[in-house]
Amino acid sequence: MDQNTLETNLAAVDRAAKKYLPTDRDEQLVSRLNRLLARDSFGKPIAAPRKDRGTGDARGLLVIEPAGGGKSTLVEHVLNHHPLLQSNGAGRKPWIKVDAPSPATTKSLGIEIVKATGYEHVSRNDSEQEIWSLAEHRLSLLGTVFVWIDEGHDLLGAASAFEIRNMQKRLKNLMQGKGAVSVILSGVEDLWQFASSDDQIDRRYLKLALHEISPVQDQRLLKGIVHTLCAEVGITPPKEPDLIERLVHASRRRFGRFIENTLSALEIAAEMGAIRLEIMHFAENWAEREGAEIGKNVFLARDWPKIDLTEKPLSQSAKKGR
Repeated sequence: MDQNTLETNLAAVDRAAKKYLPTDRDEQLVSRLNRLLARDSFGKPIAAPRKDRGTGDARGLLVIEPAGGGKSTLVEHVLNHHPLLQSNGAGRKPWIKVDAPSPATTKSLGIEIVKATGYEHVSRNDSEQEIWSLAEHRLSLLGTVFVWIDEGHDLLGAASAFEIRNMQKRLKNLMQGKGAVSVILSGVEDLWQFASSDDQIDRRYLKLALHEISPVQDQRLLKGIVHTLCAEVGITPPKEPDLIERLVHASRRRFGRFIENTLSALEIAAEMGAIRLEIMHFAENWAEREGAEIGKNVFLARDWPKIDLTEKPLSQSAKKGR
């Protein structure tokens, strides 16, 4: 295969990697977001937080899924494409994204929120109160509806229980008053602890727990995704009858990992100039990623369902006594 053909094949894989593949997860998230939005007299959602009739406070949302599920990609895509959350070019910013700081402190979280609004002139020398007052001012000025904090479980890495409670209080304050916003926290299962430790805080958040993929219930969806990605690359989809089951197991039942493993196998197939995506390409990708022995390669082993993926592969450092 000449260099031009190789580059063309790899460019096709890169295009496939940029393709967003919607599922019913998108609908679930859009439904939750719409429930957090205010409604007009005709019942249509508008670009403003919905306030509780009794307290006048906005509510938040927890999006929880184990690592590798693709929740961050999901949240970002839905926020980017929600018709009510688009910037109008007049200085309005309906939503902002904040990566949870590490190490997490109330002050560092406030600084990240301020910076996400586009204001860089904030200093750690400012007091905590000054920083959070600035954050509230900036959010109000920009007409922000949603503050999305990704990797929210990292907030639990704060130095003390007091610091965690203080961050909870500050986020609660953002959801109160005239300039209230809705807070979205996305992260792994540990994030449950951030809300459940306080009943008042827990009640403020809707929940969306994204489930594992199933090789049985999701068979049609997952097979369709593999075929779609193959079509994008211009390669014939695989024929092996148990490939989806093996791929789901190898991906730890995580949707994001399923996509990632398929794209990596396609890249290997493209490099080899293959006309069909085959199980050997998945096996090669698995060997590169996991470093597992042939007998523990999910795509080669006869008893692949029995392979415990919680075990670390037998790496060189573990081969003691040889």
